[in-house]
Amino acid sequence: MSVFGDYSHYYNLLYSDKDYAEETRFIAELMAGHGLRPRSLLDLGCGTGKHACCFADADIRVVGVDKSESKLRIGRKSLERDPVLSAPVDLRHGDACNVRLGIVFDAVTSLFHVMSYQTSDESAQALLATAREHLAPGGLFFFDFWHSAGVLSDPPVERLKIMEDESVRVERKAIPRLRVPDNIVEVRYTIHLHNKLTGQNSDLAELHVMRYRSVPELRSLARSAGFVPLDCGAWMELSPPRRETWYAWMLLRRE
Repeated sequence: MSVFGDYSHYYNLLYSDKDYAEETRFIAELMAGHGLRPRSLLDLGCGTGKHACCFADADIRVVGVDKSESKLRIGRKSLERDPVLSAPVDLRHGDACNVRLGIVFDAVTSLFHVMSYQTSDESAQALLATAREHLAPGGLFFFDFWHSAGVLSDPPVERLKIMEDESVRVERKAIPRLRVPDNIVEVRYTIHLHNKLTGQNSDLAELHVMRYRSVPELRSLARSAGFVPLDCGAWMELSPPRRETWYAWMLLRRE
């Protein structure tokens, strides 16, 4: 069973409390502070295209790539329903670790922990190589990740998230398992879906395997991939990651 494959239809509902607009604004302002106001952007692991559309609303041409066809279908349907954006969005099928579009962008992003889904150094290096391949010299790559100090100082616990709208109720229970020798967190999701319109119930289960990493580790991987590390911080903050920081970001410049 592929990650997200069975409940991607409910993905936007599960994360309807996520402030995509504020996140993209933060990223754009951070890049501007480093001398770049991108006119074009590649979003690797774009999901249903929520971040991509927010960037487009800031007049940035966006190509989004994701390997989940079902998520892309949801994103394309959303664009059809509300196509009025300041710049175009093109959602394409592909793997962030090996896609090659033959296009160069001003900036690349990889958001919502795509880097942490790369559980081996080889796959993390492949993601970095994809970003570099699509950047002109001086272009910027922004990504977020699970920060090792935060994960280890505040280990994951079971959590229940309930979201609903007029037609569906989603209950998702997260059951984590910490594999310290491997720098891995396995998160087993059990998802109960209730269709309010039909009364139908269904249950799903998925396993997400996440790699947490330290800032020095990621800087080393970035340098080996031909990037210059510029900055990093706690998520949505300009201050450096702290011991208790679970989610962090890093900004790189292509040499």
